[in-house]
Amino acid sequence: MPFKKRKGTGFTGHKVVDVELLVDRVLDKLHLTDEMQFQSLSERFKEVVGDLIFPHVKPLEIKKGILSLKVDNSAWKSELFLQKKAIIDKCNLMLGSPVIQGIRFI
Repeated sequence: MPFKKRKGTGFTGHKVVDVELLVDRVLDKLHLTDEMQFQSLSERFKEVVGDLIFPHVKPLEIKKGILSLKVDNSAWKSELFLQKKAIIDKCNLMLGSPVIQGIRFI
């Protein structure tokens, strides 16, 4: 018996949903979106902080909109704290959306 497709529904009887929306839901549920954004940001982090600061700071993770950065020492931590807003803005510009809401220095 061949499958009958009802108008506006898939073969399972559920409403048809855009594939892009389904992929986004799966990525969010598996927390892969944060990991993909973190990977993208990590690869280009030198562009965010510049050549002078880059050797002294390392991105660790993005969790719930907070970017965790490992800093060499308290002097660099203080310097980066003063640049916090600019770093957030550059990260979000690079990622194409307001992903980063704050920064945690470790």
